[in-house]
Amino acid sequence: MKVTSRSTIVALAGLLFAGCQQAGDGGNAGSEAPVSRAAPEAVEAQTSAGKPSAPISIDYAIIGTPVVGQPVSINLEVSSSLRNRAVTLNYRINDARNLTFPEAQAQRVALAAFGDNDRVSQQVTVVPQREGRLYLNVYAEVDTEEGTLLKSVAIPIQVGRAPRQPEASGEPRQSPDGETVISLPAEETPR
Repeated sequence: MKVTSRSTIVALAGLLFAGCQQAGDGGNAGSEAPVSRAAPEAVEAQTSAGKPSAPISIDYAIIGTPVVGQPVSINLEVSSSLRNRAVTLNYRINDARNLTFPEAQAQRVALAAFGDNDRVSQQVTVVPQREGRLYLNVYAEVDTEEGTLLKSVAIPIQVGRAPRQPEASGEPRQSPDGETVISLPAEETPR
């Protein structure tokens, strides 16, 4: 039985190899074995390391010392290589128990096209609600012929002397192989 199985495998491998050579050389016997080439689309996809990022740069400076319950301003310097395109800034806070916006603070700001300016300045104000390391998320988007491109920055704000403590996103649990993992709750996606 083993001899038959090996013979069958060798015969099938030979047939597959012969079929591949005939398909590769266009049926012309005696020509060299073809070189494997990827389709142009496949080569392009391999060299791309993800979605293109917006050609926007965001620098920031925190003004003063952040104190719990007191507004703190953050100066933003935005630049873009697409000077003829408007840039929209979106400000987001993950948890209102940590950081809030004053009532007068807009959470979405449209910046006009840059024109001859290298940089555009913008200021955002937040109110820390506790000590520790807090984050303001800034998303910049620009519309292009290829679609909307997005750049995001998480601005760390150190409030007080409390050490930064990572926020727990889930519950620690034991995996079947004995490793401790964090179980994250599932979120429903709005329809």
